[in-house]
Amino acid sequence: MAGNYRSLQTELRRAHPDLAGHQAKNALKRGIAVRLRALRDARGLTQDEVAAAAGMTQSMIARLEALSGSVPSLQSIERYIDACGGHLALLISDKEIDSEDAFRDAFAKARGRIPRDLDLGIEDRQPPRNSSTDA
Repeated sequence: MAGNYRSLQTELRRAHPDLAGHQAKNALKRGIAVRLRALRDARGLTQDEVAAAAGMTQSMIARLEALSGSVPSLQSIERYIDACGGHLALLISDKEIDSEDAFRDAFAKARGRIPRDLDLGIEDRQPPRNSSTDA
């Protein structure tokens, strides 16, 4: 079944070369929307509560969480995240970035600020600190 999907994708791209750019833009929007919604859900907040805390309307919050549409401004994303009590990390690189690897790396680097007994589901990429030399 996956092979059929891929061949359909290939045929669509061949028939509509501009489709790839459109799909890439929507992939970015979907990624942002899914992460924003996950943050709001993790905090147990409603769209109305986030809107009030961010100084936005509920319909603006709904547009930020929509899986399609225009990519929101960084300022709007920051206001949303602040209203949810979350944190934003922006990674800019001259090399291609695998978003899943970048996400795991960000957690690994933040590990020093997160309690050691909290399992993040990633391996610790930094050598363990020796408690006898930390004093």
